[in-house]
Amino acid sequence: LGSRRVGRFFVPTRDVRRTSSMSGDNSSELDGDHDEDQSSVGMLTKQQQEQLDLTKIKVNVQNEKYLLAHPEIRDMISVFVHQVLEYKPDNILCFAGDFFTREDLLDFVKTKSQAAREASR
Repeated sequence: LGSRRVGRFFVPTRDVRRTSSMSGDNSSELDGDHDEDQSSVGMLTKQQQEQLDLTKIKVNVQNEKYLLAHPEIRDMISVFVHQVLEYKPDNILCFAGDFFTREDLLDFVKTKSQAAREASR
């Protein structure tokens, strides 16, 4: 599978394969674009795949806009990852639960983010 760039995102493209017919002609056939049989059950049609690809791009763009509008999320995730790497908890799920439910989370993230920015100067 290849991919093509659409804006900032890469969308998978289908393989174009050459097949030989009985008469010796070479014709292009899109992978998965054939008569319905056992091997194609559960596969998306070309139109469905294109719609899915467009939907994925739309969702990615919406997510990116949301993250840009809420930089505190990026800071929160960054601080969380740094805490995980610093403490290397045995039970990451409990650690994450404790981290994201602490009452001083906003202040903690602000403090840690500011300290990290100052240290990187």
